[in-house]
Amino acid sequence: MATSDALSASIGATPPAMQQQQQALGGANGAAGAPSAPAAAAPDALLALPQFAPFLGGEFDAAEFTSRVLAESRTTAHAQAEELRQGVRQLEGALAAGVVARHAELLGHARRLLDAEAGAAEVALSVGSLQAAVRRVRAEVEGPYDAVRLKTRQLRALHASIELLRALLARLKLVSKLRQQLEAPPEQLDLAKAARLLADVAAASGGGVLAGVDAAAADEPFLAAAGARIREAAQAALAEGMDAMSQAKVGGALQVFFNLGELGPAVEAVIARHVAELDRAARAALDSRHLSLSVGAAGRGAGTAPGGARGLALPQPGAAGSWQEKLWQGLKSVADALVAGGVAVWHLQRVAAKKRDPLSNTLLLDELTAGGGTSLTDRYWSEALRVLGDAFGAAAKPAKGGFVREALSGGYPKLVAALEAAFERLQQDTRVRGMLPAVAADQLPALLAVASPFRDAYLAAALGRLQDVVGAAYGGGARGLPSPADVQKCIAAMHDELRAVGGSPMLAGQVAGVVGTALKLIAQRAEYAAATGPELRAVTLSPSAGGATAAQLRNIALASQLQEIHRSLVTLLPRLPQQVAAALDSPLSALQAAALDAVAPIFRGLVEAVEARLVGMHAAHWSHWGGGELQAAAAMMDTSGYVAEVAAALGFFRSEYIARFSPTPTPSAPSAVATLCERAAGRVLTFFVRHAALLRPLPPPAKLQLAKDLVELQAGVGQSLWPLEALGPAVRCLRGFRALLFVEDAALDTGAAPVRDLPSGIALHHLFSRLPASIQSPHERSGLTPAQYSKWLDQHDLADVARGVAAALEAAQPAAAALDDPAQRTVLLVMQQLSAAAAGNGVGAAAGHTRR
Repeated sequence: MATSDALSASIGATPPAMQQQQQALGGANGAAGAPSAPAAAAPDALLALPQFAPFLGGEFDAAEFTSRVLAESRTTAHAQAEELRQGVRQLEGALAAGVVARHAELLGHARRLLDAEAGAAEVALSVGSLQAAVRRVRAEVEGPYDAVRLKTRQLRALHASIELLRALLARLKLVSKLRQQLEAPPEQLDLAKAARLLADVAAASGGGVLAGVDAAAADEPFLAAAGARIREAAQAALAEGMDAMSQAKVGGALQVFFNLGELGPAVEAVIARHVAELDRAARAALDSRHLSLSVGAAGRGAGTAPGGARGLALPQPGAAGSWQEKLWQGLKSVADALVAGGVAVWHLQRVAAKKRDPLSNTLLLDELTAGGGTSLTDRYWSEALRVLGDAFGAAAKPAKGGFVREALSGGYPKLVAALEAAFERLQQDTRVRGMLPAVAADQLPALLAVASPFRDAYLAAALGRLQDVVGAAYGGGARGLPSPADVQKCIAAMHDELRAVGGSPMLAGQVAGVVGTALKLIAQRAEYAAATGPELRAVTLSPSAGGATAAQLRNIALASQLQEIHRSLVTLLPRLPQQVAAALDSPLSALQAAALDAVAPIFRGLVEAVEARLVGMHAAHWSHWGGGELQAAAAMMDTSGYVAEVAAALGFFRSEYIARFSPTPTPSAPSAVATLCERAAGRVLTFFVRHAALLRPLPPPAKLQLAKDLVELQAGVGQSLWPLEALGPAVRCLRGFRALLFVEDAALDTGAAPVRDLPSGIALHHLFSRLPASIQSPHERSGLTPAQYSKWLDQHDLADVARGVAAALEAAQPAAAALDDPAQRTVLLVMQQLSAAAAGNGVGAAAGHTRR
């Protein structure tokens, strides 16, 4: 409605109104009534007015517009038509004004159109001439072209016919040669040449080029028969050569198959045949139904086992020996088939590795392993392992294995022995100079892995047997220790398990792991059974104080039992494979550690009691010894009281404690107790030397007394604790100190034997005794007692001791500078050199002592 009204207002406006609209749109600037005003308005501006918008749409419908205008307008149709005519006149005026305004431009366009029409006419004329020329050329060329195309078709047909005839003639010639070759006497028949001719005939046929040629088709029956005959003869020659291990016959057969282009399939067929034979042997040997029927089966409901499991046939009572014998015979057949197949395939590979085609010089083995393929023996081995794994896996299933599963689980060592023997045979039979054997040593684990279900069952049963024996002997807790019979049962059970698998290194190592588990269980139970508490260290060293306590006797007996188990296994190890020793190393160490922990407090108590007595040497008045007669009297003096007390204590300890161990510890039989005795003996000797080195001053009679005490202490330690010749460093230290005691001050030198052979800490401490009291030793400067300083030495190394001595010497420089005695100056110089060397090189070394 609004659009219609606007259009009506625009069309029916008076000339002044029209002029105003034209002026608003940028039209002419003439007078209000000038007739040229509408014409001056720009057409584009007119069309942009709202009243012309409905007529610009691409889908404008006059009938729809008329109906809408009449329906929405308040005027008559005549008035509406007049308004539309007025708008048309306005547009026509605008169009005329536009044409007049662009008259020159329109004339230029018109001239260019005339020029274009003239050019188009010329082009049309040229195109017509060209088309006429093309028609003339076509008429002249078409005839020769048809003739050339026809002759080309004839030539192609002639060439195809010639090629066909050539192929046919070549085929006929080859077939004729093949006939002559096959008609020769058997001893003159060359199968390789016949195979080459047969392959050449197939190549001459050109992939079906001669199909439909009667002359070629007539030879097909002969060729088929010839191929069958050649392949059959080659197969027979190959089988005969494999049976006789003849390289010539096998090489000839392989050459035939190479000429036929069937080398790969022929070799794969040989491998597949041997794998199939192994599969048949394995399934027949492990079939419980077959075994039970072969020895007579119990009729449990047509072969139904107890519990409703069908498919399990049980042997008749009393027939166990028969079916077990048949089972192992069958497994022997399996081993024979495995070895036979491996040797055969290896022989095939050996021949292929040497045989070359005489025409192409191709190595047959390269042809068989082209494209990165594996060797023939590896192919056979992988397939054989797969077949054996499937067979043993089926026999290991409870629902199918039946009594075969139980027999192989219990007799797994025998099964392993059979597999290892077969593996060894295969290696021995294929060990030839210049050729690798059929199997390498690292392939044995893969063979044994095929029977892994039976291995797991056997190891579990062995562990169960050992745990039962150990549990019966070592119940744990505070109950009594096992009897000697129980200990022997444990030892016998372990020995039986290890001896049963001694022939198989791999299985021996696995069973040794099971035995190691039992040993660790014994060590753990021993820890629970061992007595604990402070009474273990309360060692009595005199008959008046009583003997060993019940707790000490209990741990001594326990350690003896653990040592017996350890000794029995150690003596067995040399007769077993190396894998057993490697597997038992950690468990045996745990057993030794348990024995050590049980009795170590006793020896620790001994050492502490002896040290307490030896420290008493510092209470003696060494400085009261004079020269002359006192020195002579010292030579006849008895042993010091503390040394005599120590010797008596060691003797009592041996009779009351060490003698109760079974067997008594000796250097010839290494054991935990022997280690403790050796450590205790070395500690006693070095402890004595350490404190003797701290004594100052030491006049000559005192040195004689010390030397006598050293001899007595050596005798006591050697007789009661450990032989001196087995102590080594401790005895050398003691003897070196004794020699140093009697070296004159002026003769001291860092290169002298007594100084060189002694630990630097011992020598440094002793040399303080040769200096005046004004030069204090390290413990005197620190205000420590000899016992406290000894504990400090146990916790520090030689470098710390040397630094302490150097500090003491540096602090005593005024007193050292006042020394007038040349011998004392020599002593001081030697000490400075020793401390400097020890401080620079003694890091980590022992400070002249053996720690507890």
